[in-house]
Amino acid sequence: MMANDSIDEVSVFFYNPNIHPRREYEIRKEENKRYCEKLGIQFIDCDYDVENWYARTKGMEFDPERGARCTACFDMRMERAALYAHEHGYQAIATTNATSRWKDAHQVNESGHRAAAPYDGLCYWAYDWQTDE
Repeated sequence: MMANDSIDEVSVFFYNPNIHPRREYEIRKEENKRYCEKLGIQFIDCDYDVENWYARTKGMEFDPERGARCTACFDMRMERAALYAHEHGYQAIATTNATSRWKDAHQVNESGHRAAAPYDGLCYWAYDWQTDE
């Protein structure tokens, strides 16, 4: 998918079991819901699923930013998004995870491509969401 391709439907899929504590997770979720409501965008609330996240990242607690733990986290979240997209007829997934200067866009995008690959008709839209701000 390219930046100038047409997009018929946009939804926000909120799946962030990596956010702690739970109160912070809820604050971010509610802000996303509010923003989606304001713009008339569908908000899809996935499970917090924190136990799965802990199990998947066990032993990586002290990995540096952009390390293996980040890859595992991106993979987990992209896999869940790709599965949902496939099951509900979406043609593409994307993420704004790489907007932070602390994230590696290549690392994020590789997770997206891996997650979409098993599903015929689903692609990962690698878009540079970063700004100069």
